[in-house]
Amino acid sequence: MQRSPASENSGGVYKKVSLEVKSRNDLLAAAKMNGATLSVTDCWPLYRDEMAMLLELTGSPIAIKKTITTLQEMTGVNEVHEVDHDVKSTLIFIALEKPRICRSTEGLAIMCLDCPFDSTEVPSRWRFAARKTRDVGEIVARLGEGGIQARIQDISPLDRNVTLSQKEKGIIVVAIERGYFDFPRKITLKDLGNLVGVDPASLSKILHSVE
Repeated sequence: MQRSPASENSGGVYKKVSLEVKSRNDLLAAAKMNGATLSVTDCWPLYRDEMAMLLELTGSPIAIKKTITTLQEMTGVNEVHEVDHDVKSTLIFIALEKPRICRSTEGLAIMCLDCPFDSTEVPSRWRFAARKTRDVGEIVARLGEGGIQARIQDISPLDRNVTLSQKEKGIIVVAIERGYFDFPRKITLKDLGNLVGVDPASLSKILHSVE
C-alpha cells in the first residue's frame, strides 16, 4: 500500500476508514492450502508496477517450505526468499506485481492501518487513514473499475477529540457514495439533504467536520 506520512498533510483531521473488500487473497490461500498461517509484516513500493512485502509464516518446517514453493510459482510473483527464521516462524521477502487493491491508492494521501491481505475475514476488511474525504470515494471507484467490489463499513475522524454519531457517519458514507466530495460534485448539498433527511445548514456542518 502507498503510505504517506501524516506530516505531509498536517492542518486537518484524518479520517479512519473501514472498507469491506471482495477480492481474492492468493497469499493467505497459499499458506492455508499448505497448512501454514501467514501475516503481512510490512510493505513498500519497488518500481511503478511492483511492490515488496515482508511476510511472516508460522507452521511446521514442511508447511512453510511448501508455502514458499507455492508462492514462488504464483503468477505475478517475481522473487521470494527467506529473510530470517526461528523455532516459531519464518520471515520471507516477496516481490510481486502491485495488486489492484494497492494500485487503487496511487497518488492519494492514504496510510494503511490494517492490510487487506492480512485479513482472515471474508470479505476482507481494509482499514486506512485518509486525509481527504473525496479520496475514499476515489478508491472505491477505482476498485470497482478493476472488478473489485468494495463497501464502506465505517468512516470517522481519526482525531480522538472529534466524534461523530452513527447517523452522522451514515450521512458521510452516503455523501461519498453519491459523489458529494468529487470534483466536480455529482450531487448538490440540497439534493443530498433531501436524500438523508437533513436540512442544508445542519448537513453542511456535518460535512465540514470531515473535509
